[in-house]
Amino acid sequence: MKKPVIAALCCFLALGTATAAFAEEPTTAPAPELVELSPEDTAPPFYPDSISWQEDGGQLLVVKQYSVPYGTTVADLTESTMQWNGADYILWGVTQSVEGGVTEEKEVTQDFELSVRSADAETARNDVKESVAYDDEYGFSGSLTLQDITISETLQADSTYMATAHYAGTVTRTEAGTVHYTLLYAPVSAPVVAAAAESGIKPALLVMGIACALLFIAVLLIITHLLRKEPAHAVEPTKPAPAPKVYVPSGDIVLGGRNEDEDEDEENL
Repeated sequence: MKKPVIAALCCFLALGTATAAFAEEPTTAPAPELVELSPEDTAPPFYPDSISWQEDGGQLLVVKQYSVPYGTTVADLTESTMQWNGADYILWGVTQSVEGGVTEEKEVTQDFELSVRSADAETARNDVKESVAYDDEYGFSGSLTLQDITISETLQADSTYMATAHYAGTVTRTEAGTVHYTLLYAPVSAPVVAAAAESGIKPALLVMGIACALLFIAVLLIITHLLRKEPAHAVEPTKPAPAPKVYVPSGDIVLGGRNEDEDEDEENL
């Protein structure tokens, strides 16, 4: 009986040690491969300056960096479909920075027609705004200031005068030379590692816990076996003590015995 118990203990120890060694081995992510478009996809008008990858929350993100002219939008750079390592990827995040800005200026004049309540120019200024905002289709913007006002001498039916307000000012336009975009692509379906990270249980910790449990059981069985083991020089069992003799007085009746009267009756017969 001793050999099977020892063999079982050795198996427990070997299994626990192997599990612990397996749990301590670090898992390395596979090296990324270049992402290529499928033949049916149209190539984007701009190509990335660099392609790399980074790990975030248990998933691998493909990172593409672009340097494009000002006015280029993210839609011009985004790829409709992309695959890496057999998984489909979609756009997950975008960062943007601008460098090399150039500012242009120009002088602008603008006239507005309106009605005023007085034919006096100084009094009529109370009915006119001192400044107006300017914005055109070329990207210039700024503020124009009232320069003067021209008032007609003809009184209108509503007791007002027709006037023309003259505005002028300097407007600006800023153009950037280069825009830097960083596009991050994430897998459509999260891998198993990400699901384990979200649940709060890491596979390595789970395997390590199983290994510790197996080692604890093995040590407990060894201690129990040692406590139950008999010593080599066992003492011979003691002989049972002889049963005590019972003395019955002669005058008492003993069950199963014969008295003298019965013996005499048998002799007379």
